[in-house]
Amino acid sequence: MTLPRGKYHKYLILLAFGLSMPLLSAFYPILADITGPQKTSALINAQGEYTSFIPKGDIRRFAGETLIYDIDFLFFEKAATAKVRFYEYQGKYFAALSAETRGVVGFFTNYRKHNYKSTFDIVEQGQRVRTNKFERDVVNGEVKERTVHFLDYPSQTHFWFLFSGGELKERSRDPVPEGVIYDDILAVFYNFRNGVYGDLEKGKTYKIDTIPDLSMKSITTYISTEEEQEQFRIKENRAKNNEMLLKATIPKDVFKTETGELVFWTSNHYIPLETTIKDYILLGDLHGKLVSGVPGKLN
Repeated sequence: MTLPRGKYHKYLILLAFGLSMPLLSAFYPILADITGPQKTSALINAQGEYTSFIPKGDIRRFAGETLIYDIDFLFFEKAATAKVRFYEYQGKYFAALSAETRGVVGFFTNYRKHNYKSTFDIVEQGQRVRTNKFERDVVNGEVKERTVHFLDYPSQTHFWFLFSGGELKERSRDPVPEGVIYDDILAVFYNFRNGVYGDLEKGKTYKIDTIPDLSMKSITTYISTEEEQEQFRIKENRAKNNEMLLKATIPKDVFKTETGELVFWTSNHYIPLETTIKDYILLGDLHGKLVSGVPGKLN
């Protein structure tokens, strides 16, 4: 039986890659370490590039990477902030993402917080992360909601639980199709950058299976050609930099947008620099920008 899971992707509006996607840290055993003050470190660099870059290899080389984004919408600058991190803890690998509204927008949204955490298996000779547990916690004032996904690949089963106020409200057990891997948004973020879905080439389209939700079963991502990128850059009146243009398409009901389109400018080292969710209903475009980052083992 499949239960409605709209709340899982509904709240990704503050995250933007899954991101990506990404706008793409959060909680649990090392909450203070992840969400507390970052150690002094230079930005990966002003162009979102590592000083020593490996385009593909053992995915554990991302361990330690932290990226922080500011999110604007309407006339509110820095209306929200988001942080994404890949880390190792006691021999296991995780990714975490936190996002929260702040300032005036925070006041009117009860300073809403979204915390996501993925627990990974390292598979395919160290090239890929595969989610075995995905957790989402949303705090809206005094209201707390939690969803947990377990992916048991030996039995090809997906277990899903929804908690509200500490009580179990819904649950589901569904089969995972043979040969399919359901990547959550954080797994997508790192697997895509490591070429798991195919070598990253301009003019190429990638279709990625995701945890089913509403009408969403996959994400389609396209890396624009040089000509397409230049046309879009001129249209957007954007300065010419050493970067790439990616466009992701998801079902319109997921982000409640008119087009279902997400636009990403990334560095040539595949770090998202700016992300736009196009035509979010009633709010127009939502825009996120990288403001700081701590290198992982790639550096």
